[in-house]
Amino acid sequence: MAPSFARTALFNGKIYCNGAVDVLKEFALTNGLLSTNPVSQSANAIDFPGATPSVSANGTNNGIVWIVQTDAFFTRTGQAVLHAYDATDLTRELYNSATSRQPPGKTVKFAVPTVANGKVYVGVVHRLTVYGLR
Repeated sequence: MAPSFARTALFNGKIYCNGAVDVLKEFALTNGLLSTNPVSQSANAIDFPGATPSVSANGTNNGIVWIVQTDAFFTRTGQAVLHAYDATDLTRELYNSATSRQPPGKTVKFAVPTVANGKVYVGVVHRLTVYGLR
């Protein structure tokens, strides 16, 4: 696993982490022990400094893992990119703000998506971008 400058997220006995210059990975947590290999991982790597995941869910169902890609080198635009993945299968990217008409804004290091009241909040340079259902 790549070095990490970020924290992990826990949901339904799974640990989610995204080290620097690495992909988002899901590890199983069983009897206090992590699986040696990831049980699922995303396809796209996130450059320095990695990403801190957040999880939204309806109780223990319909989990979504959110990360903010903050590296200007990888995106080449200086724009933050919000990604959402199916918590049970990280190969399924559910949302990518780079392909939408609503990018969060200029990137800041170590941004963490915050989930509250059915919305996702992303802090960027000089503003807070809020995502939610219309």
